[in-house]
Amino acid sequence: MQRSSALFLGDSIVKGVSFINGRYKTLQGSFYNRVSESAFRTTVNRGMFGLTSERFLSKIDNLRGIDHDVLFFEIGGNDCNFKWEEIADNPEGKHFPAVSKDQFSENLYMIYDVLKGHGKKTIAMNMPPLHAEKFFDFLSVRLSPNNILKWLKNISKIYYHHESYNNIFETVTRNCGVELIDIRNQFLLEDNLGTLIGVDGMHPTEEGHELIYHAINRYLIAV
Repeated sequence: MQRSSALFLGDSIVKGVSFINGRYKTLQGSFYNRVSESAFRTTVNRGMFGLTSERFLSKIDNLRGIDHDVLFFEIGGNDCNFKWEEIADNPEGKHFPAVSKDQFSENLYMIYDVLKGHGKKTIAMNMPPLHAEKFFDFLSVRLSPNNILKWLKNISKIYYHHESYNNIFETVTRNCGVELIDIRNQFLLEDNLGTLIGVDGMHPTEEGHELIYHAINRYLIAV
């Protein structure tokens, strides 16, 4: 593979964000920084905090004139998220994720159509797993845990809901003939998931980013 330049697209996982000491910070040891230093002559990071597939599509015209050799792409964690404040205030009501599963799938097909249309090699990375217990505890600091649990019925629902969006991401990626680096499986193979996912249950720690870096590096060596 020609490795002179790479463009990284996606959400805060790509941006390299983690929750540290009560605030979100961009990690110096993020996987992007590691890959940037070791694998490519030039890289650009367009990871965006809170990015959904809907918002990505609304900005996709900004990608015109891409001159990078390789595109890395990851998204989905924000699409499946709920408005937890509303759930805590009204656990008896109906609540929906930011982007429905059907719409997420449709959005991905449109995104890949555009990315592949640039004629550049596109490499997808699936979603690191959500740590359900940490995520629930993180919400419980500022919201009613009893009301949230009343709506959820079971904390494990957080994990399985997140996993369903990852499954959609993987299915669409393969259907579109886009190569996939299985980041998620690398996390799940480890016995120390609690140290790889930060206190908010969503964003990888620096150790988690180290794991992502090695997964990408193995892929680049193999191809």
